[in-house]
Amino acid sequence: MKRERNYWFRAKKSGLGWSTPLTWQGWVTYIAMFAGTGYFFVTGHDIGQKLLGVWIPILVALPVFWLFGEPLSGRKSSE
Repeated sequence: MKRERNYWFRAKKSGLGWSTPLTWQGWVTYIAMFAGTGYFFVTGHDIGQKLLGVWIPILVALPVFWLFGEPLSGRKSSE
């Protein structure tokens, strides 16, 4: 018997990436990513710290999106 996989994030209908969360785990990931981004952006003392503070939470969350999001293959990007 094959078990259906429960994805945390919906794949975008056009383009590359994921859109809205589908489960509470997805929403927790989004909130943590945005809270981390906001915290590091506000507390950064210079532009380098602010840029790192914006990119680090996104780069940490990206593997979570990749592992728990709908597959991106089979989606066509609009050009």
